[in-house]
Amino acid sequence: MKEEYVIFSKQVFGQFPFQQTETSAKPDLLLEMTFSPKLFIRKEIANQLEQLVIEGVEWLDARVDCSPSQPAEDEIAVLDDYRMPYLHQTYALTNQEKRYGKLNWIDVTNIDFDFSKLETIPLEERLIFKLEEDFGLVFIHQSVIDVLKQQVKEVWVRGI
Repeated sequence: MKEEYVIFSKQVFGQFPFQQTETSAKPDLLLEMTFSPKLFIRKEIANQLEQLVIEGVEWLDARVDCSPSQPAEDEIAVLDDYRMPYLHQTYALTNQEKRYGKLNWIDVTNIDFDFSKLETIPLEERLIFKLEEDFGLVFIHQSVIDVLKQQVKEVWVRGI
């Protein structure tokens, strides 16, 4: 089951199938690399994903600010035709305890996730989820990645 998932995280971002593209065009996908990483997907593409990813996710309208850090009034640029999956679904795949009130930093490269814990959970409930022990790790099922690969041409990556 491990091969069915891609991890979206700052720690292993180089292995994520979507990387920054060289473009000045409006992105199809914006990846925000915070402690709890986020995907901003152009509405036309998100509409397709919303049909697939229903459980454990709330799809929110989102605005992408692509202004410079100290913009003059004529430099303010906001793109408002995006959707963001707000992830409610979490699963525990390790034997580590969640540390409430503190950030966990699980070393993705040196831990074996126990995907057998997902075997009794229907696929539609685990297409996209966060790791319960570390919200900086988002697991995305390959079927979702495949839909994105068909549609996404331009990618922006923003580190915060």
